[in-house]
Parts: sequence; C-alpha cells; structure tokens
Amino acid sequence: MLAIFQPPEAMADTPRPLEPGEGIEDTLTADAPRNFNDGSYYHLYRVDLEADQVARFDITGEPNSYLSLFAPNGKLLRHEKNDQSETAQHSYHGQLSYKIEESGSYLLAVGSNSSRALGRYHVSLKTIELEIVDPLVPGAAIKGWLQGFKTTHTLRVDTIGQYRIRFGSDDFSAYLMVDQGSHYQSIDSGDDTNEKLDVFFRAPGDYELIIRDSDDRWKNGLYTLEVEALACCQIKTP
Repeated sequence: MLAIFQPPEAMADTPRPLEPGEGIEDTLTADAPRNFNDGSYYHLYRVDLEADQVARFDITGEPNSYLSLFAPNGKLLRHEKNDQSETAQHSYHGQLSYKIEESGSYLLAVGSNSSRALGRYHVSLKTIELEIVDPLVPGAAIKGWLQGFKTTHTLRVDTIGQYRIRFGSDDFSAYLMVDQGSHYQSIDSGDDTNEKLDVFFRAPGDYELIIRDSDDRWKNGLYTLEVEALACCQIKTP
C-alpha cells in the first residue's frame, strides 16, 4: 500500500529546493507533517527538471522510508520503498529513477514507512542525459531507458570477428539477447549488476540487441550498453 494518497497541494509541508548534483542532510522528526493515510511523517522537496532526462534520487539514513515523485500537475509518478543496507546496521538505502517527459517543477516526498520510523537521512539528486545512437557501432557506449517489456538496438558491424558487449542496470536485473540470425546468444546480468558477453559475428551486417528484465516483466529503469571490437579476434576480408 502506498504511503501517500493525498495530492501534494493537500500537504502541509513547504517544499525545500533540491538541485541536481546536490545533497541535503535532514532529520525526520515528530514535528514533520503527517500522512493522512497511515500517520507516518514526511518532508517535501521541489525539483526543477527538464524533459528527456532521467532523474535519479538516492536516500540513505536511519529511518526506513520511501521516495515518491509527483508531476507538476500533482500526479503520483513513481513510489519506491527503501531496503535495509547490508553494510551498516540500522542504516537504510533506497533510490528512485524516472524518465522526465515534461519540463517543470516536480515534488519529491521523503516519508517514513511507519509512524515510528524517524531519524537523520541524506537525500540527493543527479540527472542523466540519455544517448540515442542508431545504429550502434563498435566503440559506442550509451545510456538508455527501459520502459515496458524490452527495448531493441541495432548493432552494425563491418568486420568479421569477436566483439564484447557490456551492459547493466542499477534499476533492474538486465538480460541481454543478441540475434545471430539462426539463434540467440543471451546472458543475465544477475541482481542489478554489470555483465559482459563475447560474441563472434561471422559476417558484416546488422544485428539485433534486446535488453529486458531477467524475469521478463514490465520494467522501467536506466541501463548502460557498450560494444567493443576485440583487436585480437578481427578477420579482415579481402
């Protein structure tokens, strides 16, 4: 169940500005505004964002909390709960990434998962520009956005040989499929990690690369994709 149901204009907190590249230390106390739904506490931050960029919010700290992003018109766009960190006892870490479709002033809500979850936290924002390269060529390294079940790229190679494809995501467990014409080569990046796949292309031409979630579910999130020609294994044709 989401911790925030009321629209942002119904909230009593005055939003603080949060700029890209900036981090804010704050403390969630019993003096903060309370959520109408479950009595939990929250703070609001105003973030000015541009279309066609990805906004990534990170939060670490004492309270077990959530992040919610609201559009300029008040619509709830994304809600993410934090997970307990494995690196420090009683410390939590969470993140929220979202591709911005419309330039404007957005609201980020930082809230506790219960009325007793209080304490210090650090919240930060960075923006990432997406890179569109079509077709991909060896030497290209891009950042893309998965929204849905899969996204497809065309890879163009002009030399027979071995190529290394690196990929990964912090937002989902990425799965890569490479169309070899008669069959697919594929590899799972594991749990939100980076991976590489070495592929031998037997002819120049266009090949299809497919990125999706490893569980084949609808996902949205940022991923990286890089293609390298291995110098040791290139075969030049006459």
